[in-house]
Amino acid sequence: MKKRMLLAGLAAVLGLCLSGCMFDPVDKLYALPALPQEYKGLQASIDATMSELGAEYATINYGSNTSTIQLLDMDGDGRQETAAVFLRVMASAEEKPMRVCLFRQGSDQLYHQSAILEGAGTSINSVAYEDLTGNGSREFIISWQLSTGVHSLSVYSVGVSSANELMSATYNEGYMTVDLDEDNSQELVVFQRDITGEGYNVAEYYDYQDGVMVLSSTGTLSDGLKDVVRSEAGRLSDGRLGIYVTLEIETGWLTDVLTLEPGGLVNVTRDPESGVSVTTCWSGTEAYTSDINGDGVPEVPRPQRLAPMGDEAAAPQYLIYWQQFDSKGAGATSIITYHSFTDGWYLTLPNGWNAGNIAVARDDSSSNRGERAVSFYYWPDREEEEPKKFLTIYYLTGSNRTARSKLPGRTVLLSDSSAIYCASLDTRVWDCGLDEGELAQRFKLITAAWSNR
Repeated sequence: MKKRMLLAGLAAVLGLCLSGCMFDPVDKLYALPALPQEYKGLQASIDATMSELGAEYATINYGSNTSTIQLLDMDGDGRQETAAVFLRVMASAEEKPMRVCLFRQGSDQLYHQSAILEGAGTSINSVAYEDLTGNGSREFIISWQLSTGVHSLSVYSVGVSSANELMSATYNEGYMTVDLDEDNSQELVVFQRDITGEGYNVAEYYDYQDGVMVLSSTGTLSDGLKDVVRSEAGRLSDGRLGIYVTLEIETGWLTDVLTLEPGGLVNVTRDPESGVSVTTCWSGTEAYTSDINGDGVPEVPRPQRLAPMGDEAAAPQYLIYWQQFDSKGAGATSIITYHSFTDGWYLTLPNGWNAGNIAVARDDSSSNRGERAVSFYYWPDREEEEPKKFLTIYYLTGSNRTARSKLPGRTVLLSDSSAIYCASLDTRVWDCGLDEGELAQRFKLITAAWSNR
């Protein structure tokens, strides 16, 4: 039975490699052994270890590295010298039932057990591999699931025949790796939500010093944190490197922007009086902080609700003002968009469009026939004039979508295997700063965003 399970695991490794789901083709962190004999040797070593420990294969809950058997080039020399196998000891009395068994390839080209990492809890939450020491080799970063919402984070430096634990910390809101001091090695930032009600939500900054990962500084996150939903590193508008941490709060979302100053980690957007990054709060839309214009600097969304059109009970519509921030916390709008999350597209708006003179209305009355529409209206004076429709964007599905995209006045913006997006533009109503060619250039599909670990 164990051999069949292992063969299945190795087959999964091969399948993941071919599909690109497990292996990273950029840095070649993962690779398959060159010879079938190497598999046979690894199989025998794993069988022996599992029998000795009384263990079964363990699942990894999240992340890009979820296979129970992972073949690794940890030192970047192009040779997959390390195999990591994730196990659970079945004995109920075991204090640390989780195991990461490491096998190293010897001169005989076979894998031999080199170290065993032990973890408490119920499962392995996630696994990552990063160079945290700056020596060119990657360290093991393992998140152990202790209980619901509570994890233990461990970092190990792995040698030829041993593994050294560089840090261990409990956390409840995720972590990220980032080279925030730009010294060509990664650091760890761990997010902690205050569960006592007597302290602060914090970001803990761990750096490698004197052979261990040291908690070198702590930055304060906004009050009212319910969940850290996203985190990413990115440039600020003045060129400094920062961390963008998006939080769910009671009224919606906000993004804390953190930088590394000589005194440590600093939240540059948090208002000390309110305890919240008030300039980065938003609600009402599904937009999140992202580099929306592709200039390398992430933008924070600031939705502005539009005046209702037609049915007062219809879902509210918004224009999104995307703000870039500098290392002092000052923000400036870089781009304005309309996002149709229902239909999966957004439009970058020209100068002159703003929440004061634009209205938007959806028409889903023909959705059963595979057609939905979003219409834009020019409304220069809401007290004196009626709004004038100048643009409609259609989302077409169904077998007759090609024919409907060719109806008079419609221009195709984009198409894929499941839908056609087209538009009708009337510049006689309002010179909106667009022609059909530029409209197509400004029209984009919404892509899936990254998620927090």
